[in-house]
Amino acid sequence: KVGQDLEGNLRRAALMRAEIGREHTLAMDANQCWDVPEAILQMKELARFDPYWIEEPTSPDDVLGHAAIAKAVAPIRVATGEACQNRVIFKQLLQASAIRICQIDSCRVGGVNEVLSILL
Repeated sequence: KVGQDLEGNLRRAALMRAEIGREHTLAMDANQCWDVPEAILQMKELARFDPYWIEEPTSPDDVLGHAAIAKAVAPIRVATGEACQNRVIFKQLLQASAIRICQIDSCRVGGVNEVLSILL
């Protein structure tokens, strides 16, 4: 988990990377707590720990915010979706190249048919 102050995030990321080594994948989750500028600032600093993705860096319905974050922090992948309510938001996120990891919650979007419409 990240999302607190930068100093604490850097300390925890350093501990995790030291523990798991460079050969293992490190994922980070901000739980939607950053605004767009803060997400970009934090992830540019946390990039030194080679995270595979940042999950939910900002509000899940902020499509343009996610797109700005994704562009600014690449090659770190942006992951979101578990809080998205429907296929419309997913379509917008995907069309805007705002996410590279799509985390669909089948219960939240309304079941298998809605998941299939998102995937197709």
